[in-house]
Amino acid sequence: MKVDRLMTSDLATITGEETLKVAARIMVDRKVSGLPVVDADHHLVGVITEGDILHQETLRNPSTTFRGLFRRAVDFSRTVSDAMATKVITISPDSDHTEAARLMESSGVKRLPVVAIDGSLVGIISRSDVLKIFVRSDTEIEEEVVTEVIERILWLNPQTVKVSVQEGRVVLSGEVPTRSDTRILEEMAKRVDGAVDVDATGLSFDVDDTRRSG
Repeated sequence: MKVDRLMTSDLATITGEETLKVAARIMVDRKVSGLPVVDADHHLVGVITEGDILHQETLRNPSTTFRGLFRRAVDFSRTVSDAMATKVITISPDSDHTEAARLMESSGVKRLPVVAIDGSLVGIISRSDVLKIFVRSDTEIEEEVVTEVIERILWLNPQTVKVSVQEGRVVLSGEVPTRSDTRILEEMAKRVDGAVDVDATGLSFDVDDTRRSG
């Protein structure tokens, strides 16, 4: 599944000119541990995290905790650009969820900013967003097999093929024009996100187009 279908687009962002105090307050209010930093054109220029802010203060007071910053006088006058990370691993909205998972795993991060080709920030994808694929409902899986595979890819009449899904297991039955159609339908159904198994033994066909003539 494409990243743009999984990402969160309602983002809290901040500019580099804002103070660390503003950044910390937004994180607390939005219950997030980090913020993308954008310029005037909404292009991604960095990321600021709780750890970045805490690091600035622990240089002065090693016993400081993040929430403890608000319970005493702290030098929040520094700007976000002073503390943010500028080397940020990103992903495009057209990338597949498997690429997002590989990037997060190999980089040891829990989320990735999603950046369009023009450099603008369009969303964030997290590990939990990717995991949603594997908990798709049986109804969602069934609808995708019917609309995307049977109708859009194979151009078959959905009335001739029955699709049922239980706990991610797809069962196909009915009749299709050719033997090749049964194979393609089975293989494409296996690629539907959330499908854990496909049983196509109930499919029959009119013509065996795989047999060589003569």
